[in-house]
Amino acid sequence: MLWLRAMGSRIGRGTWLETYWLPEHDLVHVGAGATVNRGCVLQTHLFHDRIMSMDAVVLGAGASLGPGGVVLPAARLGDGARVGAASLVLRGDEVPAGTRWAGNPIAPA
Repeated sequence: MLWLRAMGSRIGRGTWLETYWLPEHDLVHVGAGATVNRGCVLQTHLFHDRIMSMDAVVLGAGASLGPGGVVLPAARLGDGARVGAASLVLRGDEVPAGTRWAGNPIAPA
């Protein structure tokens, strides 16, 4: 975690971060007590029509992303939100605090 913080990631205390896939470290914000499970991707850039766009990915305090989950740029998981395994959070999605979502793309669970 120290290395990720040194690279510019904002990672809160008591987080569980079991992935290395943080392409642009300075665009990742993981709140205190959040969980990012094995094989997750916090994707901070996308290419569309050969143009690269970047935006932050934010996981609120206590949020959880299940194993193999993918979060695209400009997406936000509210405090205590839960996203299931192998789920896809689309670009710009706002997952409300304290709710459960799953699927590809995500839908309320």
